[in-house]
Amino acid sequence: MATTVDAKAIAGALYESLIGTALEQLQTAATKLSGAGSGDLAQRIDAALPPGALPQVRNFLLGLASEGLIDQVGHVAQAFGSLTAGTSAQALDALITSAVALEPAQQESVVADLRKRYGDLKATFAVDTSLIGGLVIRIGDRVLDNSLRTRLSAIQRNMLTS
Repeated sequence: MATTVDAKAIAGALYESLIGTALEQLQTAATKLSGAGSGDLAQRIDAALPPGALPQVRNFLLGLASEGLIDQVGHVAQAFGSLTAGTSAQALDALITSAVALEPAQQESVVADLRKRYGDLKATFAVDTSLIGGLVIRIGDRVLDNSLRTRLSAIQRNMLTS
């Protein structure tokens, strides 16, 4: 049975395969469409695409053609290649802040738990004594604040509002 980590790795492989296939098909079509050609644009697009091309790529090219931008397909393919170059499985940056320095075994345990949920991580550990206890974890734009300081503040707010 596949674990969550295995599922993420498999999903990442599927994603990279689909994006890679779309990029290859777009580049092939761009090469064949770059020369001046006559005839129906839809037929030219179909002839430029490899057999069994993704329908999304064909529809995209038809959309470019309908907007009069088919001559830009080479530039679009190049830009798409630049965008997809940075999307391969990269480790997320994680900043883990604790009130006291964590032992190496504790650090490994925290990172292992986070990897189960987020996949590959590049973890950095910091100490902030004002937390009193617990952890504040920042992964990308997510913040998981389980510090004692935050819990005490919440209790204080609840007491003041009652």
